[in-house]
Amino acid sequence: MKSTVLNIRIWVTLSACLLVSLAFNAQAREATELQWEDLMPAGFTYKSLRDQIDYSQYDLSSLSDDDPEAQRLYSDMTQLLANAPVVDALTGAHIKLAGFVVPLEMDGDAVYSFLLVPYYGACIHTPPPPSNQIVFVQTQGGYEMGPADEPVYVSGTLMVEAQQSELGSSGYTLYAGNIEPYL
Repeated sequence: MKSTVLNIRIWVTLSACLLVSLAFNAQAREATELQWEDLMPAGFTYKSLRDQIDYSQYDLSSLSDDDPEAQRLYSDMTQLLANAPVVDALTGAHIKLAGFVVPLEMDGDAVYSFLLVPYYGACIHTPPPPSNQIVFVQTQGGYEMGPADEPVYVSGTLMVEAQQSELGSSGYTLYAGNIEPYL
């Protein structure tokens, strides 16, 4: 009986050590720093998206913002941007990416989810960037946002998971482990 209890204690202790070691290794693992271009597949260009629209069906010289044809063209362009191709090989990568925060879910000063974008003002002006240039970020317990015009580094696990919001469509979701000022 004593040897069974001793074996169980040894097993529990070794299991606990293994779990602590795995958790430490996951946190200590260096994130791969990505650039925004890394989120676009090889050969992708904005022009390749624009070329998918048949502009001959629109009289661009006479369109005004409130014209139904202008609204149709904007809708067509927005749909193309929302379906921009992504890099599937990045799924599950532990990354670090610099960008600007566009808050989505907030409580006071705490931001729980946001869009990370490559330049200040993206998603506020229309149209938004293509979905492969917008990353939906889910924080763990909130993040106290600084000034909107100050970039941040976000590290965590990147997934190829599309998210829709009224401010833009993202092709990626980043489960943030760390958010820090970009220095």
